[in-house]
Amino acid sequence: MFAFLRRPKYDAKPLFEAALAQSRNPVLYRDYGVPDTLDGRFDSLLLHLWPVFRALQGQDRLSQDLYDLTFRRMELALRETGTGDLGVGKQARFMMKAFYGRLSTYNACETDAQWREALQRNVYRTLENADVPQGMIDYAKTLGATRVELDARQAKVIYPA
Repeated sequence: MFAFLRRPKYDAKPLFEAALAQSRNPVLYRDYGVPDTLDGRFDSLLLHLWPVFRALQGQDRLSQDLYDLTFRRMELALRETGTGDLGVGKQARFMMKAFYGRLSTYNACETDAQWREALQRNVYRTLENADVPQGMIDYAKTLGATRVELDARQAKVIYPA
């Protein structure tokens, strides 16, 4: 009867899939030296999810659905790499902690120096003596302009060109 008063329920899957596709951009790995490893891809995904979660402030249900989907997919990826049941739980807890830490860190970044430090500590942490390319810093900063559009039927992510 009062269906028109209810907010539409959006599907988090298109948001996750957009972030995943962006995080797999070959330029990140080939030109900016992001490690093409499970850790590197995880960090790239979190970097691309950061602006989505920031844009979803106030959309608690959709944010939670996206969070849940992200970690279901992370657990599946761990299982596909052969991680056992006990190891999956431990790794998932580590990933959740990393998720919150990365989002908090990226939200606080304003200057090139802050971005360099954040990317060095997170994305490039597994590389010895790696210097964060300026192009990667510029790329990360442009991600802040990412928008999430919610219309009557769907939610979609618009990453900057």
